[in-house]
Amino acid sequence: MNIRKAVVQDVPAIVALLKQSLGESLMPKSEAYWKWKHVDNPFGISPVLVAEENGILIGIRAFMRWQWHDNKQIFSTLRAVDTATHPGHQGKGIFKKLTLQLVKQCTDEGDHFVFNTPNTQSRPGYLKMGWVVAGKVPVRMSVNRPLSMLAKGLAKTTTTTVSPSSDNLTLLLKHAGLSDLLDVETNKGYGIQTHYSSTYLDWRYRTVPVASYLAFGETHGNSLHGLVIGRIKQTRIGNELRITDCFIDNEKSLKHLQHQLKQAVQDYQIDYTTIAGTSSSSVWRLLPGTGSFLKLPIGPVATVRALALEDLSQFHNFANWSPSFGDLELF
Repeated sequence: MNIRKAVVQDVPAIVALLKQSLGESLMPKSEAYWKWKHVDNPFGISPVLVAEENGILIGIRAFMRWQWHDNKQIFSTLRAVDTATHPGHQGKGIFKKLTLQLVKQCTDEGDHFVFNTPNTQSRPGYLKMGWVVAGKVPVRMSVNRPLSMLAKGLAKTTTTTVSPSSDNLTLLLKHAGLSDLLDVETNKGYGIQTHYSSTYLDWRYRTVPVASYLAFGETHGNSLHGLVIGRIKQTRIGNELRITDCFIDNEKSLKHLQHQLKQAVQDYQIDYTTIAGTSSSSVWRLLPGTGSFLKLPIGPVATVRALALEDLSQFHNFANWSPSFGDLELF
């Protein structure tokens, strides 16, 4: 077995292996999605290793680049994402060999740490390779239509939604005041957050090939004072409006955005609204005006592993680390 760095010519075989090993029930696999995630990512091209035998790809391991910041420094990090082993070669330790070799490579290159949100089946394997549990991402929920949720939960049928237009999202992401709004948010010091930029938001929400997002904002001429981005997700208990990122610069903007959120709940028949991972008190307060407010232990469990940065205490238990849904979903 030969382990080497992946090259562009490997992409069709990598996508085929992902489909063969994992299927497409949770997320479609395609060359376009791979390119969006691992090549077009504004934080940088992903480090990827492949294992091959007799010229055939039998394993793949990819870490996706990410940047966090806390007003003092930028953390160059990676998210452990795509991995697959050929069904005929499972049980040979290929996943572990690829992962640990990529860990060493990224440590040598100076990256600070690697993180992910593994499920309960894969988490023990990561813990054996040096990952530690950082905690469960905090999630808050606003229940908008409790009777509808109860009925849909009992019926156990798939809900239907009105598909929102992405026109407003495109306009807001191209707004002249977006960079200034992001600067205001950055200077508030809400803990360790994604290193936001207009380029990042355009990549994350407008060009993503596997999901559709909506947005609403508070504007005054060339100034943008608030921006809320989310997507409507069909779940077994109803239509969820998942707020993936939110930026608010003052109390007046918060009230205007609360009104727009209530209107979106009505227009799209939203049963409940969720938001996660932000330490901004104003963002938490976006939800209460839309219905009953709950703080629930339902977020994904995050794990981290030190690379060149040995002390990761500030990333434990989300006391200072504030990933949003936008940072965690789809990847």
